[in-house]
Amino acid sequence: MKVAYLAVVMIVALSMVALAVSPTNVAPIKPNVVSGVAHPTGRPGGETIATATVIPALPFSDAGNTCDFVDDYDEVCPYTGSTSPDCVYAFTPGADVMVDIFLCMSMYDTKVFVYEDAHTPGAPYACNDDNGACGDYNTYMYQSWLTEIAFYAGHTYYIVIDGYGGDCGNYVVDVYEVEPCVVECPPESLLEGEVDCYPNYVDDFNGGLNSTPPVYSHVDCDNETIVICGTSGVFPFASTTYRDTDWYMLDVEVAGTITIGVEAEFGALMGFVDLAGGAFYVSTTTPSCTYATLSYSVPVGPTVVFVSTDSWNTDYVCGSDYYLTIEGYECTSAVEEASWGSIKALYR
Repeated sequence: MKVAYLAVVMIVALSMVALAVSPTNVAPIKPNVVSGVAHPTGRPGGETIATATVIPALPFSDAGNTCDFVDDYDEVCPYTGSTSPDCVYAFTPGADVMVDIFLCMSMYDTKVFVYEDAHTPGAPYACNDDNGACGDYNTYMYQSWLTEIAFYAGHTYYIVIDGYGGDCGNYVVDVYEVEPCVVECPPESLLEGEVDCYPNYVDDFNGGLNSTPPVYSHVDCDNETIVICGTSGVFPFASTTYRDTDWYMLDVEVAGTITIGVEAEFGALMGFVDLAGGAFYVSTTTPSCTYATLSYSVPVGPTVVFVSTDSWNTDYVCGSDYYLTIEGYECTSAVEEASWGSIKALYR
């Protein structure tokens, strides 16, 4: 197939739906669930940046409890108003390194953020409250995981382990080196054609039900696998956080099973969306640089495929690449069945 920009088609007959689940672009209101974990017997992390516990080398792992600390710091990523106690670790790399900071094994609603060299309130070097991929590790869905953070030699990075609301409790922190995730656009792919998102970006390209009026990228059927290269990311919008959601409209001519697949430079969410209800028929997530597929039996008519980040993790910078594959999106045959009489008539 040829490389081409996808045409954008506005569908004005559909009304905007207030989305309460994953297809929405705006960060949802988060419930304030306090764990009530008992106070610890020891305090591994430091109270402040000045007294931060030093990480001597990577990989590093430690455990503790934040309830005996006080609330020294807070950052918005994307939820505001936290009064949780926090503790601090410090790391000064001897060489440039890419790291993950992993709190998914913790037992309360965590938040983690990083300052470079000094306390910079309102401008953390990196920040995460909830990382959807943590659901793979335990049943508590509100742990934090900062992925692919660049630490540079000669700088000191202060890792603040915090919580949402007033929550505190037992934490486990792992800091380890990772290879950067890079997704290559397969050759002969279609290009999404949307500009990279940015602060206060208004998505009037293919924002689906998150745009007013709704707008979609139309994908023509093909009897072979379709590959689309696009970008997504998370960005601040007014006083909250948005993500770039991409909605692809399929005009299904042949009912059957369609399989989609995604690999992305971010934790990705993909699915088939019910336009009437504004929710997923089916959906799944996949970690960064991990190709995954999802199948759904679709009837004849319009079908929407959704791709975006799996959370409002501010690590997912605008312009992060992904590719989407679509299989089973077939066209009706252009050859009509002919009668024997009509065939004979051709030779008279």
